[in-house]
Amino acid sequence: MTVYVDLVFLSNLAMDAAVLLATAKVRRLRPAKRRIAASATLGAVYAAAMFVAEVPYLYSLGAKMAVSVAMVLLAFGYGGPLRFARHLGSFYLASFAALGGVIGLSSLLKYAGSPWTLMEATSGGGIAVSFQMSAALFAVTAAMAIWLYRGEQTSVQSQERLEALLAEVAVRIDGQVWHCKGLVDTGNRLYDPLTRIPVMIVEAAVWREQLPPGWADRLREEPADRLVSELDPSAPGGFAWSDRLRLVPYRGVNGTTKLMLAVKPDAVEIAVSGGDPLTHRRVLIGLDGGTLSAEGAYRAIVHADLTFAGEQASAPSQTA
Repeated sequence: MTVYVDLVFLSNLAMDAAVLLATAKVRRLRPAKRRIAASATLGAVYAAAMFVAEVPYLYSLGAKMAVSVAMVLLAFGYGGPLRFARHLGSFYLASFAALGGVIGLSSLLKYAGSPWTLMEATSGGGIAVSFQMSAALFAVTAAMAIWLYRGEQTSVQSQERLEALLAEVAVRIDGQVWHCKGLVDTGNRLYDPLTRIPVMIVEAAVWREQLPPGWADRLREEPADRLVSELDPSAPGGFAWSDRLRLVPYRGVNGTTKLMLAVKPDAVEIAVSGGDPLTHRRVLIGLDGGTLSAEGAYRAIVHADLTFAGEQASAPSQTA
């Protein structure tokens, strides 16, 4: 049989590009065209190399997975382990669906005779068998592909619902501005009990450089009042935000009352769903020592009261 390597390369280039674009659409990504082209070229070169070079283990399962991982990294980047795993899973689903469609369509166009239509001896002493997929097997493959894509679509819809609850948060303190994504939590009814000021939650790691050394990590395990007691107001070059600190009591999951370390900002600007930002000056920011979102989708929990009744403001011009 004559194999034209250039045709193998071009066909795989087109197929890989289609699979990558399908993956990008499912994951709602907008990668640069040159990244898609480079990734598809890598896959096409790998497919064509089998007809040019004979390298042991080059086409083993491990090598194929390594190439697919490299293709996804090249096309979409890394962005964290969970995000990358979802991109890779979507890439495999799109590949399986495309392969199933090609095999199924080709089998339907062929003669529907015995499934064992061709058997011949190879130069290596083995037996090559060409299997012709039946219509029933094609139906099973198509059903599995539809089921997998429906599951992926459900995941995408869940992500869309999450994005609808996300807000742009800008915190102003001493002339500096910190930006992050925040999740609007209608169940968050945390107020300072004395002043009735609403409290929103932000990861302490956002201010790792501004907080005293180790505080961003120690807040995960140690009581907030212990950290505050370590501060020495008379020490030269002390904590610049010491006069902004507050201790806010709250009830934990197990029903016990705890103290949360909070900071009084100059202002907080909240913009929900691409709307105009609302400025709130009567707000406290509770510091959380952990990670609020495992995917990194948001780093703040926005109090429901901060999504309305604020002052209209222009977008902040200074960032830090």
